[in-house]
Amino acid sequence: MKRFLSILLTMVLFVSLCVPAFADEPDYTSGTPWLCIDLDGTVTEDTPTDLRDNFILAVEKEKLLSLRIPEGYSRIGTFTSVGLQQREDVKNMFLGEAPEGHDTRLAYDLFRLMMDWDSRNAVGVAPLKAQVDAVEAIDSVDALSAYFTETPFADRLADLWTGNTRTDPIDSSRYILYVSDCALLMDDSAEYEKPTDYGTVKRDARRGLVEKILQKMGYSEADASQKVDNCLAFETLIAPAMYTNEERYRPDYYDRIRNYLTRDELRQMQGRLPILETFSLAGFPEAEQYLLQNPAFVEKLNELYTDENLILIKDYLIVHGVHSAAYYLDRECYEWVVEGSNAISGASGTLSDEIAFSNDVSSTLSWPVAQLYTQTYLKQEDKDRISDLVDELIDAYHGILEEAAFLSDTTRAAAIEKLDSIDRRVLFPDSWEKYSCEELNFAGPEDGGTLWEARRAIAEYQTAKTVRDYSGPVDKQKWDVTPHTVNCCYSPANNSLMILGAYAQGDNYSSDMSDEELLGKIGAVIGHEISHAFDAYGAQFDKDGNMANWWTDEDYAAFQERNQKLEDYFNAMHPWEGQDFHGSIMTGEACADMAGLKVALRVASERENFDYDVFFRAFADLWISKGTLQAVYRSINDVHPLGYLRINCTLQQYDEFLDFYGITEGDGMYLAPADRVNIW
Repeated sequence: MKRFLSILLTMVLFVSLCVPAFADEPDYTSGTPWLCIDLDGTVTEDTPTDLRDNFILAVEKEKLLSLRIPEGYSRIGTFTSVGLQQREDVKNMFLGEAPEGHDTRLAYDLFRLMMDWDSRNAVGVAPLKAQVDAVEAIDSVDALSAYFTETPFADRLADLWTGNTRTDPIDSSRYILYVSDCALLMDDSAEYEKPTDYGTVKRDARRGLVEKILQKMGYSEADASQKVDNCLAFETLIAPAMYTNEERYRPDYYDRIRNYLTRDELRQMQGRLPILETFSLAGFPEAEQYLLQNPAFVEKLNELYTDENLILIKDYLIVHGVHSAAYYLDRECYEWVVEGSNAISGASGTLSDEIAFSNDVSSTLSWPVAQLYTQTYLKQEDKDRISDLVDELIDAYHGILEEAAFLSDTTRAAAIEKLDSIDRRVLFPDSWEKYSCEELNFAGPEDGGTLWEARRAIAEYQTAKTVRDYSGPVDKQKWDVTPHTVNCCYSPANNSLMILGAYAQGDNYSSDMSDEELLGKIGAVIGHEISHAFDAYGAQFDKDGNMANWWTDEDYAAFQERNQKLEDYFNAMHPWEGQDFHGSIMTGEACADMAGLKVALRVASERENFDYDVFFRAFADLWISKGTLQAVYRSINDVHPLGYLRINCTLQQYDEFLDFYGITEGDGMYLAPADRVNIW
């Protein structure tokens, strides 16, 4: 769970909907089986509503019409609003007095260095130009290899492959060194064979940013353009050997990347590439085993790693290095970044420096910020209340597993054992000892520090810390997501669910919520995260977080059939005519949505005088959202279904919903029992 330019002309298409001038504009109101209300402008005052035909539209129409996408953002909704509040809260932490304590002071100083435009403007592009010049001086592939094996990571512009550590998929108690693909300007390797309109927007926006900064460094307009052309030419050559995003998001991706090599095998596979040597430069000891996530990529890169392709490779490094560093340069470069980012997201305007930079600090020095955020905003009584709800929902989930008719007793027993082993992480850790960064130091603005120097120190520290951690066992009790993250998640590698502090705020959770609101909002989300242990991805991992088969062959075949039915269900839907969804990547999140609501309904059934109308409306509000066309395109290619599908598709699986509102055959929200796709 982690983290990723010319001005784009727009035109008014209909109902004041402003979108990029993509080719062959469709009718965005032609979605099936429901109107895509996530796209700003599709809902108007005249849009008819009937909750039996389109529940989310009927109960949220007035809110949709009142919502306005803020400057600097590409969408607005319940989730986004909670995120906006988190950004305000984090910003306010940095506007007061300097905090006490080494770690929190580092975050405070980094924020002030980002805000110090006098220093940033004085430094300008000089440090980046020095790195670019070092790459320009490379005159052979041998010299290129020397660059990779002699230049510390903190001083390298970019890399041709990713080399790092991760938990071993089949033995989650240890770390393993892995090798994977390089970055691409258009993000998805599929774009290089068949570019989409949205992929072209990304390419052109990022081209514009990089060309401007290269010209600022002294390159001519023609030379700057040629460098981007060369970068894209190299990416076009390597892209066929890389996984597409659709392939990366499919459940079988875990199997695809599980390629273990001995050190001698990796040395033979790497050929002229200095992969092992760069691990040594970082400080990693020699290992007996490595994980090569995509052998075809390394094979193709070896083929391209020649003097004949040296110019293309160098320009790939330069373009990606410039693109990555642009945000941290001077004011002019930063404004170019915002301009390009807005073109890609469809946002307009600019975030305040305080909001933008406090958000960056909160991801760069995440644990110091997490500690300060927890001390400032989170309460033990909320942690206790939500922890009790987690326990109640996990207890109720036993019923779902016990009633799953397609499971044998053997598989059911393993599933229940996994359920009972889930590590429950709520709001914030009980102790902060594991998250210290006492060994990190850099100068603040009053001591003459610069943003560039601080970020270099952070990169060096993070590399050294990764090397230290690699040599020991995986600490499975250590949180891998911070409390100030506006999200909840499940980790198959340590069988843990995380209900994070910044998510449990605003319209998602408050201490005075009714039982109906609590279950419809955060209760359904907790159930969602529990269900990830048993979706198409999580089901591949056992109770200890190891990729291991705990299913009988017959049960897993039945499970796969149910996933296929869910995939086909989404493939038959369209946000608008001519635009498909990718059902192959959506089954995990959709399975979790449906099972999450199911377990919330089980708990609700035990409540006296439970108000199901309040419950279902609270659930509908959970994922209400509208955004720009670019934001919707991003969501179409994401593992999470669009918000309106997360509500309507989930609700129509259950008799409790259909019966309460009198929804019957012929209504748009009706789904016959034989056609229902809830896996659990």
